[in-house]
Amino acid sequence: MRLTNILQGDYSKITVYYQIKLPLELEHMIPANDSVRLLSAFVEGMDLSDLYTTYDRIRKNQA
Repeated sequence: MRLTNILQGDYSKITVYYQIKLPLELEHMIPANDSVRLLSAFVEGMDLSDLYTTYDRIRKNQA
């Protein structure tokens, strides 16, 4: 399937190396019934506050 809407160039120049740019809008590329949408909804609904608190504590202890 060829997309007619070009979001950006394929490569960006970073020093002497090239890096592939990914489009920021991937919504139109993922089918509505794809299982990744279920996973995304599940993760978005999770309460991650305890995890973030733990990472903050670890970061402060390493400094």
